[in-house]
This record gives sequence, structure tokens and C-alpha cells, in this order.
Amino acid sequence: MLFGSAGAITWAIRGTSGWGGVDGTIIPGLTFGIIWFYLSLRKNIDARSIILWLGLGIALGGELGYGQYVGWIRNIFSYGNEKLFVDSIHGYLWFVICGIGWAAPGSIILGWVIESDVTVKNWIVRALLLALILIILFTPFTIDWLSEIFVEKDFTFLFPNFDSGIYSNIDKNLERTLYTNTQNFAVLIWFIISLFMSLIHREITTFQIGVILGLGFGLGFMQSALWTIGYGLNPNFIDWWKIWELNSGFNIGILYAIIFFIFHNKINQSRNNKKISEKTITVFQAISGFTLLYFVGFEYFQLINTIIAFLFLIVLLSLLLNEKDEIKIKEKRINFVFHFSIFYLLFILFHGVTERLGVVFELFYEDAVDQYSWPLERIVLFVPFLISILFYLFFKTKKIFSGYYFFEIDSETIIEWNRKLIILTSLITLIGIISIWPAKISIFYGFFQLISIICLIQIDKIDRLKTKTKL
Repeated sequence: MLFGSAGAITWAIRGTSGWGGVDGTIIPGLTFGIIWFYLSLRKNIDARSIILWLGLGIALGGELGYGQYVGWIRNIFSYGNEKLFVDSIHGYLWFVICGIGWAAPGSIILGWVIESDVTVKNWIVRALLLALILIILFTPFTIDWLSEIFVEKDFTFLFPNFDSGIYSNIDKNLERTLYTNTQNFAVLIWFIISLFMSLIHREITTFQIGVILGLGFGLGFMQSALWTIGYGLNPNFIDWWKIWELNSGFNIGILYAIIFFIFHNKINQSRNNKKISEKTITVFQAISGFTLLYFVGFEYFQLINTIIAFLFLIVLLSLLLNEKDEIKIKEKRINFVFHFSIFYLLFILFHGVTERLGVVFELFYEDAVDQYSWPLERIVLFVPFLISILFYLFFKTKKIFSGYYFFEIDSETIIEWNRKLIILTSLITLIGIISIWPAKISIFYGFFQLISIICLIQIDKIDRLKTKTKL
């Protein structure tokens, strides 16, 4: 329930103005990662290395579109000024495919992190697969090129109403269908290839995580989308779209809970890496982290996010200049990536909420700003948050470089992180409520936060009973 309730809140924030598809999706991803880390502590497992890569991986799925499928499940296919009939099965099928695509990159990358003890050859294959998914997601001309080929080759199964001949005269609705379906289908093929390669390399954990998360969220995304049928019944009764997002987040949260339950102990099996040096892993993480971070802010905040991505790259590579011992390189790398993950979650949260926060404080009118717009008042609002979290990252980084710090797991650490997680989820909930204020549906944010707090309190009681620590 902890994963599910946190997923509901953060996934709903993801779909709110102030955040884009990719940067918004990193919020549930990093939150899941922190929960994974905390629950692993209770089992004496150090999972700091999970957080950032889980977040960046799932964020990639945020680039996929699905808006027109809402009409398809209600037998509505838009073309020009007309509403053509389409069998609802097309909508349900493409929701499943899109859901698989949303979860696919995150599931594969999570598997790679858990199964990190592989050869250089395997890491090269992983790098090529990562490059391929980035091309599919972030190079529109590639998708346009593929869609032209699919139309020329009469791939009728990809495009509803293809046999009617309407695709000979492309309007904006068909253009959207061509792009969205081609991209979703391409990600599905990438996912199948990645699963196949994991079997060839005997990376069974990656394969299993991919199947559970990919197929699970494919069905979960389609199920949650059923709420949008309400638009055809009583469109003003409630924000059906937000209910859909809450349901989607809860579904994927439960899937990550299942993954955690099955695979949490696998991370320790890769802690003593023998097949590849820590220096090589550090270089790979520095480059891949820089690349993923760059694309997270590619759409809405390219400049500042590129600076942050370079900061990540420089700090990790600097470890190799200041440290020779492999064990210390590994520990310092994991420690920096851990603190960077927390910094980046807070950065994304504060960056997005300032849009609505300025409206709530009446610093500017709602129609004067969106996620693309940064009037002076919004900048002034954001700067104190930015300075605070940059100071946190600077302080932690300086501590990492100034001496050797080895992370230890004890009862006090576990109890401390329980408190921190209560504060973090409360902050996320507050930001979620502000982002949709004064919408009444925000009551659901409070409901799911209550579930989160109850779960954390109960877990804390169990831990204190084990260690006989007073509340």
C-alpha cells in the first residue's frame, strides 16, 4: 500500500500543469526509488544505487502519447471536423501497448542496475539499447520516417480506419495518430529486443522485471483509462482524467511493490563486482547519467537542466582523479548518486510547483504563465528553493570528497529514514494539492497521503519493537 499510495499522488502530479511528460514522470520514479531504499534498509540491504536509475528509467516513458485513445474506447475517431466510428478494441489495445511502453525503459534499466555484475561486452550492448530508445523517443524525424514506411507498406493493423482511404489526406488528427502509434509500436519492439537480449546474456532478473512491469502496467494503464468513459456519461461530475492518473499511479506502485518483494535481495549479489572495474562503471554511469538527465529537461528547462547534467558528469569523473582505491571509488560514487537523486527530486518538484504557487499567492494571473513561461515573479519564487537544494548537494558532495565515508545500516538509520519519508511524502502531497488548487479532487491526495503515513507509522512500530526503541 505504501508504493501504491505514493504512486497515486506522484503520478497525478506528473499529469499536472507545471510538469511535462518526461520530467513529471521522474517524480513517481524517484519516489519509488527512495521507498525501495528505505524498505531495503530494514532488510540490511544497501540500495542507494537504485534510486536515480529507477527514476530516470521510468521518466523516459513520459514521452509517449495516448490522448486520442480516450476517444477510441468510446468509438470516436476524429478526422477533420468529423467524428468517425472506430471499434473500441483499438483504444483498449493501444492503451495496453502504451502502458507497456511507459514501463518498458524503467523496467529494463532497473534490471540492469540490479544485475550490474556483467562483462564489458554486456554493458556495450546495454549502451546501444539505451541509445536506441533515446532515438525512438526524442528524434521526431525518426518516427516520421518510420510512419511513412508503415503507411507505404500498408501496415493496416497499426492505424484504425486505414482501409477507408482517409490516410491519403493527412490532417492534424491523423498526423497525431501516425506519430503516436508509430512511436508506441517502436518502443514495444525495443522492449521485445531488450527482453530477448537479456535472455541471451542470461540476465534473468532483468527479463523477469521487464515482463512483470511491462505487461502488468500495460493492463493496469488500460484498466485505469476506463475512468475516462465518464466523459461520455457525465463530464462535469468529477475530473475523470485526474481519477485516471491516480488509479494509474496506484497500479504501477503496486507493481513496483511486487518487484521489490521478489527482487530486493538481488541487489546485494552485485555489490562485489568482479567482471568490470569500478572505474569503468563510474565512467559509464557518468556518461549515461548525463545523457538521461539532459533528455529529462529537453522540453521545458533545457538550459538549467543541461548545467545540472554537466555537474553530475563532472563530479563523477572527478572521483577518478582524486581516488585510486576501487572500493572507495565505488562507495563515493554510490553516495554522490544517492544524494544527487534526492536533490533532483526536490528540484523537479519545486521547479514545477512554482507555476501554480505564484497563482495561489496572486503574484501573477493563471493565464499569464505555463510550464514554458518564467516571468520575473516566478523566478523570484523559485530561486530560494534552488539555492537551498544546491546548498544541500554542495554540502554532501564536499563531505564525500573531503574524506572516506562508508554507509552503515543500523536501527537509528532506519528510524531516521522513516521520519524523513513521512516528511517527504507530506511535502509531495502538499505540492500536489497546490498544483491543482482549488480543485476539490485534491481530497484524494490527502486520502492517499493518510494511507502512506499509516503504513510508515506501522512499519516504524514494528522496527521499534524489534529494537526496543522508544517512540
